[in-house]
Amino acid sequence: MPLVPAIFVDRDNTLTVDEGYSFEIDKFQWVQGAPAALRAFRAAGLPVFIVTNQGGIGRGFFTLDDMHRFHQHLMAMAHKEGGAIQDIAYCPHHPNAVTAALKTPCRCRKPKAGLLFDLAEKWQLDLRRSVMIGDRKSDIEAGQNAGCHSYLFDGDDLGALATDIIATHFQVTGGVT
Repeated sequence: MPLVPAIFVDRDNTLTVDEGYSFEIDKFQWVQGAPAALRAFRAAGLPVFIVTNQGGIGRGFFTLDDMHRFHQHLMAMAHKEGGAIQDIAYCPHHPNAVTAALKTPCRCRKPKAGLLFDLAEKWQLDLRRSVMIGDRKSDIEAGQNAGCHSYLFDGDDLGALATDIIATHFQVTGGVT
């Protein structure tokens, strides 16, 4: 089975509005253009994967169950908007975690690329033909560390960025140009 390219996207302030450790469903909001971006990637045949640091778990601000409920809601909202999120990988570790088991160092906290490597193995993804989008330097470094093309999202319009990425890196059939 041939490897396929994919879109990796950070969650907080790239796909969803982050008001500080987002986990409450009633505070869920898309960033500008996120639904359009998800629709564009789906129309181009590109699977979308979220890779997100969730250090609030390690710091005791919210639980793993809280995060899973938020992610289920996020995936349902993406589907409702005509997009799709294939899978979500997260890192619960943080340097100031309340338990030793969740303290860094770890292999998954961005800028390390463990989350991308895990998703690539699970879903048979071609990292060299894939794209990482994030709003922080650590997101860009994670993508680069995995061998992906990486884009810094400036918070303006994710839909416009998605259109540019598809035109630059992918044919409508999902192959790399």
